[in-house]
Amino acid sequence: MTIRGIEHIGITVSDLAQAEQFFIGALGASVLYRLIPPGDDSKRVEGESMNPLNGFPPEMNVIGLSMLRLANGSNVELFQTAPAVNDRPAHPGLPGINHFSVYVDDIQKAGVQMRAHGAKMFDGPSDCFGQEEGQGNQTWFGMTPFGVLIELISLPAGVNCDDGATQQRWIPAP
Repeated sequence: MTIRGIEHIGITVSDLAQAEQFFIGALGASVLYRLIPPGDDSKRVEGESMNPLNGFPPEMNVIGLSMLRLANGSNVELFQTAPAVNDRPAHPGLPGINHFSVYVDDIQKAGVQMRAHGAKMFDGPSDCFGQEEGQGNQTWFGMTPFGVLIELISLPAGVNCDDGATQQRWIPAP
């Protein structure tokens, strides 16, 4: 078995068009395709048919689904459901996946861009610490308008792996 890496992450949102516009405007993503364009009821997917495949609630339906390309990293798949979900702000104290990180060259500019598209930026940028400490290494968290926590990170000085580590941390190529 050969693992290549994370191909995409899936995010369920209350408003697919709003989420697409955030990813496009704030992070420079592009829409690759829409399996279920918003408003096209003929393409909706019933929850009952998806439930055996991935545990999707049978009482819900997928009414919007798009795949976005996010620079030189993972793709992002966005879902909109009916009934609509309530956006719930994520935080690191919740179980499961609570955020994802986007590598940026200019953390100030990226934070300003996210804020301009409706993100609430937390205190920062902050200098990294521990194995991530280094000249210019910084991180900054922002909460999207639809409740997804995104970490901006820049590691121009690289990182130090623990003794005995057999691989280096992957950093997207410029």
